[in-house]
Amino acid sequence: MKKRIKYLHLSDNFYPLMTGGTEIFIQQLINVQISLGDKYDVKWACHKSNNSDQIKIKNLENYKIFLEPVLQNNRLNTFSFIVKEIPGFYELLKRFKPDIVHIHSFGSRTTINHVEAIKNFGAQLIFTLHTPPCSCMGNLLNASHQICKGDLNDTKCTFFRLRSKGIPYVFAKIIASQNGWPLSPNKKDLFSRLLTSRKLTSKMHISWINLINQADNIHVLSDWGKEMLIKQKISCKKIHLIRTAGPQKLSIKKNLPMEDDFLKLVFWGRCNPEKGLHIVIDAILTLSKDLPIKLDIYGPYWGDDDYSKNLIEKIKFDSRINYLGNLNQKKLLKKLQHYDLAVIPSIWFETGPLTVLEAFAAGLPVAGTNLGGIKELLNDKEGCFLLPPDKLAWKNLFLNILKNKIILSKFKSPRIRTFYDVESDLDKLILKNI
Repeated sequence: MKKRIKYLHLSDNFYPLMTGGTEIFIQQLINVQISLGDKYDVKWACHKSNNSDQIKIKNLENYKIFLEPVLQNNRLNTFSFIVKEIPGFYELLKRFKPDIVHIHSFGSRTTINHVEAIKNFGAQLIFTLHTPPCSCMGNLLNASHQICKGDLNDTKCTFFRLRSKGIPYVFAKIIASQNGWPLSPNKKDLFSRLLTSRKLTSKMHISWINLINQADNIHVLSDWGKEMLIKQKISCKKIHLIRTAGPQKLSIKKNLPMEDDFLKLVFWGRCNPEKGLHIVIDAILTLSKDLPIKLDIYGPYWGDDDYSKNLIEKIKFDSRINYLGNLNQKKLLKKLQHYDLAVIPSIWFETGPLTVLEAFAAGLPVAGTNLGGIKELLNDKEGCFLLPPDKLAWKNLFLNILKNKIILSKFKSPRIRTFYDVESDLDKLILKNI
């Protein structure tokens, strides 16, 4: 009888405690691995957060293992993803004896300590690049909103990070050009923290390269991710492009685009600056109020921070824009079929944007920013639109569609990959070589 592959997934959070693209990807891949019977023995591990008393951990599947919170060290090490202790992880390795450990995050709860423990144990290490901040200080759009190529430059990355935090240009330049000597980044005063910013950047870059060099195989979800790693001088032999999968297609939409002469837009996702919702909202607010257009918004994190509170203030007296709460994927997909156009205005480099695939599954054309994974999925798709992250471009698109609604009818939903395709590619490209 063939030995089952002992496969351990490691990430910063579990689905459904967190419903981001990373957690959905892991959950769907595990569902397929479990369905394949005797091929895999699967576990999914994650450390609790430090405020774990606020986390609902009941009714998790028995393959999900919550470990005690990691013990933080000092500010410099925390920024470098190095911690004092990773409680329970060594014991898990000894108990489960994984052949493969698949890391899906690199952050406060998935650290260099885990990488070293995995390598010392002797398991094969796969790393998936799910989100751009794994490899840079920001979101791969620099402070001037020009596209960053992903090269690791301590001075430049520090400057962009400081600018994105609102530090004036001249001060950001000066701070980024020196190393904070003789101040310590572990001090709590603002002066020390600012002036030692480049030390933090340098340490984080060192940890990132350490992770990538120790990984036996690196899984990327997009061409830009592969190009970025090659630019960072990572061997292309261990980089594997395996695109993500989406939900099953729903039955074909019965209503025609704008059949009621209203342009019905929909946005869903986290209310974070990186998702670029403000661009679409600002574009609509500049349009005449007699134009037949409306935007419905679904997703979490409304009212949690200054960004979302500012958006709430902007739209509270405008009946064209409505926040309708957060829905699970099944309910959301059915809702999407009542709209004419999905708007995905992210201003960071999405890797394998699930939102695009969900729109395709619902038979919905997409307007998205011409960046990263969004651009790769929408390129040459008739009835879909690629735009810069600029409110004027989005305003002009909406005006053009209102004058010429037939352009939405050109969209034909493409074939959507399944997670059986993902597992098969993972097997062919990575597992069979281990």
